[in-house]
Amino acid sequence: MKLNSLTGKLLFASTIALILTTAFVAILSHVVITYFPRVMLEADFVGNERQLSGGLVFDAADRPIAVNVNPGLSSVFEVLKDDVIYRVVDAQGKVLLASDDGAHPFAAAGQPFNPQLKRFNLAPDGNLLHVATFALNRPGPQYYVQVARSERFQQALTQNDGGTVRLTTLIMTIVALLIFSAIVLCTIYRLVKPVQKVSLAASRITPRNLQARLATESLPCELVPLITAFNGALDRLANGYRVQQEFLATTAHELKTPLALMRGTVELGDSSDRAQLLADIDAMSRQIQQLLQLAECSESHNYIMAETDPTVVVADAIVKLDRLADSRDVAINTNALVQPILIKADRAALAILIRNLLENAIQHAPPGTTVQVLHDENGLTVRDYGPGIDQNDLPKIFLRFWRGADSEGRSGLGLAICQQIALAHGWTISVDAANPGATFRIAFDGTEQPSPEEYHLTSTSLQSGIGEPATP
Repeated sequence: MKLNSLTGKLLFASTIALILTTAFVAILSHVVITYFPRVMLEADFVGNERQLSGGLVFDAADRPIAVNVNPGLSSVFEVLKDDVIYRVVDAQGKVLLASDDGAHPFAAAGQPFNPQLKRFNLAPDGNLLHVATFALNRPGPQYYVQVARSERFQQALTQNDGGTVRLTTLIMTIVALLIFSAIVLCTIYRLVKPVQKVSLAASRITPRNLQARLATESLPCELVPLITAFNGALDRLANGYRVQQEFLATTAHELKTPLALMRGTVELGDSSDRAQLLADIDAMSRQIQQLLQLAECSESHNYIMAETDPTVVVADAIVKLDRLADSRDVAINTNALVQPILIKADRAALAILIRNLLENAIQHAPPGTTVQVLHDENGLTVRDYGPGIDQNDLPKIFLRFWRGADSEGRSGLGLAICQQIALAHGWTISVDAANPGATFRIAFDGTEQPSPEEYHLTSTSLQSGIGEPATP
């Protein structure tokens, strides 16, 4: 048995608890026997009285005529007549029965029989006697049972009982440990056996067998939540693995076509296609850059959260996209705030999100129109006045590699990257496709409720790559 095993730890803890309990009982018994002899004497008095009262035999006149007790106690009374004595007395103090043939009831020195004197000591002939008087609780005439024990007998009994208690405690501890250990081992084996089966089933789960799940039948109820949580983790892992495989397949397909075209151009050596070749290289470079951004944005440990002013990030993005806006004859307008807004965000990721939304708006804005970037205390909005988004396309706009009819050769990863960044920050991203144009809204507090016309993202989007229709 391994020392760090569950069975070993439970057995060790149970054994220690049993030893401590037994030791406590033994110590308590030893203290009582050694330092509180009066307690033991009183217990003996009560025990003897019960046996004597229960063994009294009465005649037709309701007078006690004999005492029937167990042979062991009867022998003690017969052999130790000077040390262990009983007498049965009536209300007038007349002795009716006695183990030592005494003719008088026990009474305090120089006093008559007093049934109200429950405990007292006598020393006839120098032999100290401890006397107890008990009234019989029965209908009819009143009788009393007196029990006396000598001090020398009590000391001998106490010393003998102390050794007996210690020896008995030791033997009982050893026997109890053996029995208890066997019970604990059998119980733990029965409990661990289904856990071992579950562990074996878990070891057989591989990337090619992610649909397998662990059974919770016959498991202890304390382990069912753990196995259920593990099955849930397998569900998320299987879904993530599926999305990853689909992403890899789509990426390979997206890169295959431009690579084939570039290879054909190079093999033909037609210099007239040089400009197209450079354009294809630029497009592929941008696509690879966005793939890297998407990979980085999908890992939460890549984010460095700090106090960030989104208005400053918006201003930087506008400066960098000013040339693109000029080339398409599109103006970018933004509003001013009275005081700065500070949010917890990764500045680089926020810059990528705003730049992708702005670039997307510029690409769809007709010449001579304006793209608006409006920010407030709760979030920011990017709006263009283009043709808008078809309602049938709304569930697809955040899909990786999805492109609209007017995509103009773009990669289809920009909004997917925005999705990852928003969800990693706990923000809500929604789009209003009502004409004219499209309005994308980033809510920093994540509590804004989109209107029925809007489309927003939830945590499901992160797993499946698609959004979820807003509910009114």
